Amino acid sequence: MVTNIEVNNIYNADCLIGMKEIDNESINMIITDPPYGIDYQSSRRTDKDKRIPKIQNDKSPFIWFLYDAFRVLKAGGGILCFCRWDTEHDFLLAMKWAGFSVKSSIVWDRQHHGMGDLKGSFAPTHDIILFGTKGRFEFPGKRPKDVISCQRLNADKLRHPNEKPVELMAKLIEFVSKQGDIILDPFVGSGTTIEACKNTGRNYIGFEIDKSYFDMSIKRVVVPNKAFDN
Repeated sequence: MVTNIEVNNIYNADCLIGMKEIDNESINMIITDPPYGIDYQSSRRTDKDKRIPKIQNDKSPFIWFLYDAFRVLKAGGGILCFCRWDTEHDFLLAMKWAGFSVKSSIVWDRQHHGMGDLKGSFAPTHDIILFGTKGRFEFPGKRPKDVISCQRLNADKLRHPNEKPVELMAKLIEFVSKQGDIILDPFVGSGTTIEACKNTGRNYIGFEIDKSYFDMSIKRVVVPNKAFDN
């Protein structure tokens, strides 16, 4: 059971449980990279025999956190939710059902293509980020463009199979929030969003269900280890 949620902490917990402990309308912005439902496994090897394990709960688009996400978000706040072209429709519908107004589909240009059908499909070089709001949202600075170019991490640098660059996450954070705002990431992974929050002067709350990635994120961003196992 997760109790006593504190700002500037990461919790080793299922976000569906942990988010219920967050007060209504207490979060300024949600920025997260949930399981897309593609059962992905990275080709990167941790040693000569093993690849990085698949992440948990990736058998279908993980949309169920969106209802509590809407509840905990302040009026005038928003959500940036990563997905992929083949799951975008699922996330878009789920965001609308949860109460969000979906305002934009942002393209992250990764600059280098991934794998897939090497002879029968176009080489994938982008991911999608859906932007939704709770009520009227206004950018704190200049209006950003909906295509963001940022080189993906090289395979030999990955700590998590779906790890995003800190540079990308910092850009997103600065586009949609102010210093001192509270950012929620229900799927912390290896801690990229949390590191970007610290780098940009934002507060944060995060959840990560996988103990190994939770430990990695705690070590990476050096936060007090007060997390609760669920």
